[in-house]
Amino acid sequence: MEKHSMMATKMARRRIFETAKKSTVMAEGRAVSRARLILPVLVAGLLSGCAMLPAAGPTAGAFVGDVDETAVQWRNGYLLVPVNNNVLAYQHEEPRPSFRGLASLSLPADTGIGVGDVVQVTLFEAGVGGLFSSLNAGGQGSSSVALPPQQVARDGSITIPYAGRIRVAGSTTATVEKRVVAALKDRAIEPQAVVSVAEGNSTAVTVTGDAIGGMSVPIPTSGLKILQLIARAGGPKTSIFETAVSLTRGGRTVQMPFSELVNDPNEDVYVRPGDVVLLTRQPRTYVALGATGRSAQLPLQGYEMSLAEALAQVGGLNPNLANPMGVFVLRREPGSEMLARYEGQAFQRVTPGDPAAASLSGDIPVIYRFNMREPSGLLYAQDFKIHSGDMLYVATAPFVPVKQVFDAFRGVVSPVLSTANTAATVSEKLD
Repeated sequence: MEKHSMMATKMARRRIFETAKKSTVMAEGRAVSRARLILPVLVAGLLSGCAMLPAAGPTAGAFVGDVDETAVQWRNGYLLVPVNNNVLAYQHEEPRPSFRGLASLSLPADTGIGVGDVVQVTLFEAGVGGLFSSLNAGGQGSSSVALPPQQVARDGSITIPYAGRIRVAGSTTATVEKRVVAALKDRAIEPQAVVSVAEGNSTAVTVTGDAIGGMSVPIPTSGLKILQLIARAGGPKTSIFETAVSLTRGGRTVQMPFSELVNDPNEDVYVRPGDVVLLTRQPRTYVALGATGRSAQLPLQGYEMSLAEALAQVGGLNPNLANPMGVFVLRREPGSEMLARYEGQAFQRVTPGDPAAASLSGDIPVIYRFNMREPSGLLYAQDFKIHSGDMLYVATAPFVPVKQVFDAFRGVVSPVLSTANTAATVSEKLD
């Protein structure tokens, strides 16, 4: 009886295993059949929708078109210029402002004492017993006296005891000393005078701005240069590559990067009374986009910076995405200059009233192209200068959209194949 029961149990288990195996095989077959039906449709859909996939920007072909890649072209409102030695020969620097049109490297002439200055006067006599002599408790005498500091009044005068009002505004300290001595000649014993400016308020220069602590700095007799003035005010608060310096004199203003002022001693001019020096945070930047190591707005390191340095600053070309034949620099250039340079290549002469001529007035968009797959492209990148406001763009490689398709394809197919593999494993275990 017990033996018969064990055989019945074995037969029941076998029927369960056979049923499960049959169900698993049928599920595997259905999964494979669905994959055979879906995958061709999915692949076709992905390949036809490459244009809808995410991208860092236009491809190199969108810039160049189907013509000779080495030709200068006027395309869709912009000038495409492949960079070579001729382009580098025409390359010009950004206009560099100079303080020397306003100020000088020579020490300015002494403007003399001015209204509002604080003047210190010390008087001497040849012997004891005169107007300015005194005796101390020990019986020792002094033949000099230091007068209290005086501020030059609006009438340009100060007061000297026994001499009255002495005009000092507009005169040097040496001239004022002679006037004081002449006024005391008949009252004091061989008088002498020493005059100095304790506070030169009339010679003050204002330095201010959002990149510096504002203050008014008197100009000493030895003169004061712009960098000395900025140093006395505490120096710029921002990086020198992000700071601009403006000098205003006589209603005229000149502005330049602080780094240029530091690097060129000929721009460190003397300031004069009434000058205003303004420091502002005004970075000179370029933008990097596309298949680079990073996309960002970055400061130009120094007044001049090469394309090679700019690429290094953003981490170079992305080895997984970048098209080395599609490195572009976008900039606006004077239309008249581009027309004169490339007439007969990208442009044809037309009558002045033609709309095409009007479109080239003012600045026009210019795109410079570099082929970094060639050694010459690397050399050109070393000599090509990046300007403030430029855009550096690196196109993606032609295979990137295809790679994205297969990545998407793999992401959809993997679950189906995983299901099939699981069914096959279960089938093997049931066997």
